[in-house]
Amino acid sequence: MYRYIAKYFLLERVYRFCNYFAPISFFLGFLGFAIMSYVCLFILPADGAQLEVYRILFVHVPSAIISELVYLFLAVNGFIFLVWRTKISAIFLNSAITIGLICTGLVLVTGSIWGKPTWGTFWIWDARITSTFILFIQYICLIALKTSFSTKQTADQIISILSIVGAINIPIIKFSVSWWNTLHQGPSITASGSSIDGEMLYALPLMLLAFLFLALFIFLRNIQYEILLRAPSNRKVWRSHG
Repeated sequence: MYRYIAKYFLLERVYRFCNYFAPISFFLGFLGFAIMSYVCLFILPADGAQLEVYRILFVHVPSAIISELVYLFLAVNGFIFLVWRTKISAIFLNSAITIGLICTGLVLVTGSIWGKPTWGTFWIWDARITSTFILFIQYICLIALKTSFSTKQTADQIISILSIVGAINIPIIKFSVSWWNTLHQGPSITASGSSIDGEMLYALPLMLLAFLFLALFIFLRNIQYEILLRAPSNRKVWRSHG
């Protein structure tokens, strides 16, 4: 009986934690995004080679980083769920999928917009773009699987397995420009230095931080939704206190 009560008490604490920090995350993320958008659009100078179109990379790069990190997060939580059957890891797993889908979609759209004036085409099936598109399909499949089974337990197991197996695509995305001869440019920031001008370099991590806060907001709200979905008997109680 104690284990049963403690299990739901833990979810209640997580729900209240999310309810408290979600507005803070949204405020910091929105404020940071608004400030950095102004900086990137109106303060930073034009690039010597790419002119004005390079500014879209301040959305493209953070989206790409988060899209890959989220899938690794899915794989880790999927492994934890399969081994220890912890309910909270399944909730984290399901709550992060939409973030990955949104960010991967942004990567593909902003990359296409940047590619037209830079490469002369919106799309080309090179290794980096193709593997990123496969990641987008992976996220779509995971979302579809969430509602394709009669029980949450079965859905969680299938999603966990596919998240672990699908994680093999992340190093392919990361190192594709080094393994194959692709149109996509190599990394601009490496251990040996950066090819980005220092005047522009500071804006990239700040924009990434803003994106992370916005992603955290979505993640926290999704966690609350998943908790309410899995514990319907507590909906009115938690909402009234949250």
